[in-house]
Amino acid sequence: MTYPIRAPRAAIAALGMVTLLFMPPSQGHTAAIESARDDAREAAQFPALIGKAIDAADSAAFERLVDMNAILDTALNLFLRETQKPETARGLPPLLALMLSRATLEDSGEGLHALILQEVKTFVNNGIASGAFAGRKLTYQADQGLLAPFFADASAGRKEIRETDEAWPDKGEWLVPFILFDAGNNESYPVLGRVSKTGNGFRLTAIDNMDELVRRILTEVQRLTE
Repeated sequence: MTYPIRAPRAAIAALGMVTLLFMPPSQGHTAAIESARDDAREAAQFPALIGKAIDAADSAAFERLVDMNAILDTALNLFLRETQKPETARGLPPLLALMLSRATLEDSGEGLHALILQEVKTFVNNGIASGAFAGRKLTYQADQGLLAPFFADASAGRKEIRETDEAWPDKGEWLVPFILFDAGNNESYPVLGRVSKTGNGFRLTAIDNMDELVRRILTEVQRLTE
């Protein structure tokens, strides 16, 4: 009895596929997988390093870990865009609404726009360096910027990073979700951080859900003025 020649050929092909599936990957491939896993672990743990910089009142370390200029510029542009909506502007203090309206007429990095950006950065740096964002009671008045009165109602309470989740890759970077708890107003803010690998580790370069956070903060500001 004869068998079609294609039968053993098919069996050999199937055996070859099974062998390929169970063959161990090359050392180079294994190293690449392990490197990606290490990066994922480090990216997921990275927000905790930011939290440690805040707790240590180390504003210099915070700036190394966080691209404040890029993140605050994005936040300010979104903030200005939202405040141009009549329903949003009506809920803001008149002087603040006027100042923001003027800032929208300028190019990013110029005039009032640049001043607001610098003042926000000053507020954050002062909050960290003074220990206020670490929950410490101040025994002195921290240095304030020119627009300090506009931050009078801003929370200067402890900022705590909680509930960091697993990181996942996105366009050569890592997305890391975590919760920022503000003890000053007892609110928790879900943050989707974009973490980029640098020569010295990682750096938070963007907040991917910044638009949601800006709208929420504006809603909170409006409640304060009601």
